[in-house]
Amino acid sequence: MDRKRAAGLALIAGAFVAGVGLEGRWPRDQVVHYVLGDAAAHVRRVDARWAAGKDGDDWAREASFRFTPGTAPRVVTHEPRLPDGDYTVEIELVDDGGHSRVRRRVTLGGGVTSIDLESVHR
Repeated sequence: MDRKRAAGLALIAGAFVAGVGLEGRWPRDQVVHYVLGDAAAHVRRVDARWAAGKDGDDWAREASFRFTPGTAPRVVTHEPRLPDGDYTVEIELVDDGGHSRVRRRVTLGGGVTSIDLESVHR
C-alpha cells in the first residue's frame, strides 16, 4: 500500500473513532412523556423548558402544549432535540384553577423518559 492511501485510511479511521467517542454529545431526538394521568381533564397548558446540567438556568429548549378544556391527553409526548446527559426541566401546568410549577432533574439517554405530573395538579 502506498503512503497516500495509508494516510487516507488512517484519517478515515481517526474520524470514525472520534465520532464514536462523541456520539452521546450530538443532539438527537429524545422521547419525553409528561404523565398527566387523571389530572389531564383539567389541564389547559403544559410549558416545559430544558437546561443542561443539574442546576441549570440556561434554557436550551422550550415547548408549550395547549389544549381546549377536557382534551388534554393523559400522556403528552415531546421529542426535544438534545444530547444525552443530565438536565433540569422546569414544567408549568395551567389548569382550571390556576397554575403549578415544578423543577425536575432528569437524565436523557436515548430511551423514553417519563415525568409524573399527576401529583402536581391541584
